[in-house]
Amino acid sequence: MNNHDAVLRQLVKKLARLNFGIVSNRTGVEFDTKTDSLKVRFLAEDYVITKSGCTPLSCTESDVRDRILILNYLLSFGGPDTGDGWLNFRDLPNAEAYDTIFRANVESVLERNVFDIVDCKELLMKKLDGHSAPGFQHASFGAVFPVLPRVELMVLLCEGDEELDPEAKVCFSSRATNFFSTEGLIAIAEALARKMVKISTEEAKARKKSA
Repeated sequence: MNNHDAVLRQLVKKLARLNFGIVSNRTGVEFDTKTDSLKVRFLAEDYVITKSGCTPLSCTESDVRDRILILNYLLSFGGPDTGDGWLNFRDLPNAEAYDTIFRANVESVLERNVFDIVDCKELLMKKLDGHSAPGFQHASFGAVFPVLPRVELMVLLCEGDEELDPEAKVCFSSRATNFFSTEGLIAIAEALARKMVKISTEEAKARKKSA
């Protein structure tokens, strides 16, 4: 058993001690009273959480890191579904300590794949439950993704030109800090970036193959 698996087992045990009805109210996830289970949508994939585990309903591949993020979300204090503002990463608590990690694992990843991502905007929004970010028509790519019921991320990309390099900016819904620490929000952004790159690169390869 690797470290991620051990962490997952510990989180499942911790969550099992809680009242799922209260967890549902805190986090906005569905609660099935008949089966005493929770249903969570994470990055457009549905998961069922019981007292003994976290199981994906439809996705064929389940990254243990994603399930850890889901359980941490459910174990958070949570808060009401209010507020519609956005926070830049560098406005988050203690962000300066994580700036290099965020730059390397999120922004740079998106920038390296910017052209494939921009070309696949409509597909990405469809597959990740996203919608266009209002007020950012000047960006090459601007979309909002509901990663979890009360945690949204906004991704803005500019392709750049001969003088300017590509640029990526990721913002977090203002209530996201009710559910995750700054380190946890980095992990959420990393998960979204991985999914965006995977979808867009696979689509780019498929288009090239059929051309």
